[in-house]
Amino acid sequence: MLGDIATLVLQGTMISAVYALIAIGFTMIFGVGGTLNLAHGALIMSGAYVFGVLAQSTHPVVAFPVTIGVVALFSWGLYQILVRWVEENVVITFLATVIVAVAATEVILIQFGSSPLGMTLVSGAVNLEPYGINARPRTVQFLGFVISWIAIGLLWYYITKTDDGRSILAASMSERGAQLTGVDLHSVRSKTWLIAGALAGAAGIILGSTGGATPLMWLNPLALAFMIVVIGGIGSIKGSVVAAYVIGFLEQFTVTFVGHGFRGILSLVVLVIFLLFMPQGLYGREFAHD
Repeated sequence: MLGDIATLVLQGTMISAVYALIAIGFTMIFGVGGTLNLAHGALIMSGAYVFGVLAQSTHPVVAFPVTIGVVALFSWGLYQILVRWVEENVVITFLATVIVAVAATEVILIQFGSSPLGMTLVSGAVNLEPYGINARPRTVQFLGFVISWIAIGLLWYYITKTDDGRSILAASMSERGAQLTGVDLHSVRSKTWLIAGALAGAAGIILGSTGGATPLMWLNPLALAFMIVVIGGIGSIKGSVVAAYVIGFLEQFTVTFVGHGFRGILSLVVLVIFLLFMPQGLYGREFAHD
């Protein structure tokens, strides 16, 4: 029993860290621009494939930052070329990002086929059975946890301690108020898409390194991002981190004590409860649009 609980805590902690990476970028874009970016999942998939291709010819230590930079530019380019021209129309923007996600999937299918593309950021596994934990987590899972918290720490410092970051926070709380204080909304939204792309790229690398890259690997992360953002509060970074851990531990609890086939049941139940009784989420009041 104690071994099961220890395994639950370990696995839940590691997978929740990746979920946080997935959800933060998604909620930042919605919080600042009010855009439901369905292409966020495609950016995660792009991160996995770009890293997989680069890692075939370069060392993963080099491929990792290059991939994050490339996906960040993909995200920034998506905003500059498409989203910024339609973002005032919520429905058109939503549909445009759906089309981008589907088109990206088709491109990947044509280029790489449907077979998984294998890759690894770091190889090896850790045997924890001598410590009473019935698990052999891969080293990349530990590394994913570290990467996630480094990214969250850097983002938190940027948002709270720098003028650029404070302008993003101000725009997410009140666009009109931010404009009155001289904040350039276009610049703020561009930076937000750039940051969200970088986080999606990092998440894609970790997911690809643990399960391989496939053309439809973005569907589950995107659904998770929706759930996490709703539970945490739409637009709230703090809420996304907390909700990511709630979802991660619920999933691991279900897998450990019920069965792998029921992995998402408890998370869905919690999502429905929040939608019915607490639709603003845990920290939804942190952000409010004019």
